[in-house]
Amino acid sequence: MAWLAPLFGMNGGHMTPGSTVANLTALWSARECAGVTEVIASEGAHLSIAKAAHILGLKYLSVPIDANGSMDAAQLPTDLSKSALVLTAGATSTGAIDPFDLAGRAAWTHVDAAWAGPLRLSKYADLLAGIELADSVAVSAHKWLFQPKESALVLFKDTEKAHAAVSFGGAYLATPNVGVLGSHGATATALVATLLAWGREGVAQRIEHCMDLARRLRDFVAADERLALYAEPQTGIVVWRPKDENLFDQVLQQLPVGSTSTTSMAGVKWFRNVAANPNADIDMLIATIQKVSPERA
Repeated sequence: MAWLAPLFGMNGGHMTPGSTVANLTALWSARECAGVTEVIASEGAHLSIAKAAHILGLKYLSVPIDANGSMDAAQLPTDLSKSALVLTAGATSTGAIDPFDLAGRAAWTHVDAAWAGPLRLSKYADLLAGIELADSVAVSAHKWLFQPKESALVLFKDTEKAHAAVSFGGAYLATPNVGVLGSHGATATALVATLLAWGREGVAQRIEHCMDLARRLRDFVAADERLALYAEPQTGIVVWRPKDENLFDQVLQQLPVGSTSTTSMAGVKWFRNVAANPNADIDMLIATIQKVSPERA
């Protein structure tokens, strides 16, 4: 935590078994520390945000997204004095980043940086400029920190206050439980071993290589007249489809198994390639897409 939290402008936090619990913990802290009564997030926010609001008994408001998949700031309510505003850094479907100039406008700002958070270790750190203005940040270590699943971090601007609000003790405990969990596994061991083995430079090299893989795929899609790009990739997620929508399922059946997922925006189906693995063979994927994309009728 002492190594990672300052990269996000936070002063501490703790590990959780996945970013769903990290987001729940952050919004629990927001309710206790800032008295929020509602959670506001974009239509592109991860489902765990709405889930957390439901568990915590908080009203949930979904804000429309713009053409790039980011929160449309013009659609926000004017009064955010009782709101926890959730900004997404790396939307699940598109990889879009919400505008961080909104941070600090609400009673509590939480950044769900499950996907794109580790960019702060890389040369792309400025893509998340303004994240330091948040009150809390969630990062999924099992993505661009290359950990097993059930490994995430929830970070706080004021960790002492936040942890005090979500800690419970008992006569049978040596120290209070902090956050949602009681007993838990030693997930920090694998993460600290990775950081010691690779160092910040090694982690950054792998992330930057993943971003380069995404850029190469983006360049291919943009140059192929048979294909359409949803928007300019921001954080290593390339969303595309055949311009002829009738060919979507035909192309899907011929793509390498496990290489490509699908999503839907405004009722339109899209392919989604996530540059999560620095060992991915992007040349093979591009060659396959080129081969299986039929000519337009």
